[in-house]
Amino acid sequence: MKRTAILASVALASVLACGQAAAQTEPIVFVHGYSGSSSNWSTMISRFTASGYPSNKLYGFNYNSLLVSDTASGAQLASYVSTVRARHGGERVSIVAHSNGGLVSRAFRVFNGGSSVMRRFVTLGTPHSGTTSAWACFSPACFDMRPGSLFLLSLAGRGCDRSLWSAVDGVILPASSARCGNSTQVASVGHLSLLTDSSVYNSVRAALR
Repeated sequence: MKRTAILASVALASVLACGQAAAQTEPIVFVHGYSGSSSNWSTMISRFTASGYPSNKLYGFNYNSLLVSDTASGAQLASYVSTVRARHGGERVSIVAHSNGGLVSRAFRVFNGGSSVMRRFVTLGTPHSGTTSAWACFSPACFDMRPGSLFLLSLAGRGCDRSLWSAVDGVILPASSARCGNSTQVASVGHLSLLTDSSVYNSVRAALR
């Protein structure tokens, strides 16, 4: 009897796992942070594919944060997402964004109708309320990341979904600025390690549910 109950529990867990996997096969667009590129996501994307996620549904969006404002990059992201959706029968997408990429994605959601075409939006170490470290750099995206910027004021707290943050981020100052919407504190890792840490990957998968 006990063995039968155990087998039944295992079978139920397998069914639930399959159901969760089936619910998470929409196209995912990964948006890099300030001065980065889509290659920043190589470790995380490898983990997605190793877990069985369809590789043809994983996309990296590139934008120029050194020359273009987050509002303009958000409009470019809107165009990119339209192209991705066209390849998959108009299916809604999810977005996973790091650092400033989360602000670009929020611009897309708030100013370009992105919320209606997205199933889930997860940010990692995004300066949702600004970061004082942005006073040390000079570019359109840096201006947008500064606390109290016109860009952040125009968002007015809108466009968030799930946010992951680290208490020892080191780049997002204060670290609590990375909290927005449904917020989860992850492992105590640095800003760039949010992209490669295995436990953060697990948190991303959980946030995508």
